Amino acid sequence: MQHIDNDTIEQIWESMNYLTIDESMILVNQMTKEHPLIVAYLMTAGEDMLSKDERELLIYLGMVVWKIMTQLSGPLPAVTNETLEAAEDRNIQMLEYLEGEPEEEFLNTVGVLIENYNQSEILRYVVEAIIEDDDDSVYIGDEAKGTMLLCIKTVIDSFDTIEAEKVA
Repeated sequence: MQHIDNDTIEQIWESMNYLTIDESMILVNQMTKEHPLIVAYLMTAGEDMLSKDERELLIYLGMVVWKIMTQLSGPLPAVTNETLEAAEDRNIQMLEYLEGEPEEEFLNTVGVLIENYNQSEILRYVVEAIIEDDDDSVYIGDEAKGTMLLCIKTVIDSFDTIEAEKVA
């Protein structure tokens, strides 16, 4: 999938903030119909680790990612279990590698990863939404932040992979 620019992401991100409950439900139903595996993954990820609010935020962020990625190329092919598992395995391996890094090298490595990541702008927005403590937003525990980042990056990677396979 081609790189999605900051302006497109910002426009969609903003529009998602103003959805009514009914509009949100329509999008959730559409995403569930098109990508039931992704929705199930987001609903069950982290099992008992995430609070109700954290889970709702995770599903919302997954929906925003889906909306951003479909804006550019139209409906995405269905994500297979193999694609999702492969993306999650790669992300878990990356996290395990990063766990052993000293803090300075960790930050440098993460910077390089994001810089070279195909959907770096989407990832940046999601990281900011999860990491930044905002008085108006949901409290996210430190352990939940890691789980949520892993899950959302897995979703981005899965969508990016299936779109690339469609084009190839």
